[in-house]
Amino acid sequence: MDVHPTSGDEPATAIARRAAVSADRVIAMGGDGTVTEVAAGILAAGGSIPLAVVPLGTANILALNLGIPHDPAAAVKLAVEGDAWPIDVGRVNGEVFLLTVSTGLHAEMVARADRRSKRRWGLVAYGLAGWKANQEAARVRHRVTCDGVAEEFEVTMMQVMNCGAVFRRAWELAPGVSPIDGRLDVLAYRAASIPEYMLAAAQVLRGAPTSTDLVEHRRAARVTIATDPPLRVQRDGEPAGHTPIEVDLLPRALQVVMPEEGPWAR
Repeated sequence: MDVHPTSGDEPATAIARRAAVSADRVIAMGGDGTVTEVAAGILAAGGSIPLAVVPLGTANILALNLGIPHDPAAAVKLAVEGDAWPIDVGRVNGEVFLLTVSTGLHAEMVARADRRSKRRWGLVAYGLAGWKANQEAARVRHRVTCDGVAEEFEVTMMQVMNCGAVFRRAWELAPGVSPIDGRLDVLAYRAASIPEYMLAAAQVLRGAPTSTDLVEHRRAARVTIATDPPLRVQRDGEPAGHTPIEVDLLPRALQVVMPEEGPWAR
């Protein structure tokens, strides 16, 4: 087994692309941003070898969604010995994502929770950043096209998701989100105050995340989003420029090592 630390001079995508030429599998040890970079490298090399994940980041949302253990020893054992199954891969303006792309409030929160604060405070960094971003949240008109059907939403945030669970497997941002169904889930959030965000969060905990008029839910394989003014965009927990964006899907394009008893091992 060869070990390659990432650096500014040698990012994870370049390392993974080079390794994918001759390795049996590539193991990403880090957070969701690192895992996505490694996935992009594997796909750039043809996508023929599996990606394995040892979650060592702040949130580790991909591991949560795929049932990958958060215990490092168990995750390493699975990464080395486990079998791989295919999942869908999203692209935003041509860049790979595995979890979600979002505009507005969520993207502002990601921009404010930089890597230094996440290393120091962990998940608390997201909470502090979200609180600050919420003070400036305002509804903005989003012009959205889902598989050719155009709509407009006055919202504080939009998400385009490949995976739906947050913090716990049972807490999903929309019903039926799946990384193997060949569809993206699009959520438009109207919540613009602390009470409205608390109501939306409570519905997630109750298992009915889209049951209020604060959330609109669509499904599509191809999505475009434009706003005026342009808004920040985040991609799997990392800043990703500004709107407008074009989002599409590569169905079952990436082999990922996951537990045989996991929710998407099929």
